Amino acid sequence: MPTFFFLLPWQVLGTDAGGTREIVEQNVTGLLHPVGHLGTQILSENIRFLLKNPSAREQMGKRGRKKVERMYLKRHMYKRLAEVLYKCMRIKK
Repeated sequence: MPTFFFLLPWQVLGTDAGGTREIVEQNVTGLLHPVGHLGTQILSENIRFLLKNPSAREQMGKRGRKKVERMYLKRHMYKRLAEVLYKCMRIKK
């Protein structure tokens, strides 16, 4: 799942697999469901929950956006990369 989805003004529904579970925090930035046919019932429950709970939708969306801004936008990634490179290049005494 591309991280730019979190920059949109809504919460995220995603499968509980791969990189998605690293980005989507269950009940914090979105809702996860199992992969495949087994996940369809939980996905439908997640959709119903979000439709009935506008405040939860709004809060998850806001938290997801903040997480992406904090962890995944280019300027933050460049800063983190520069910090790692600096640490690697320092002369140890």
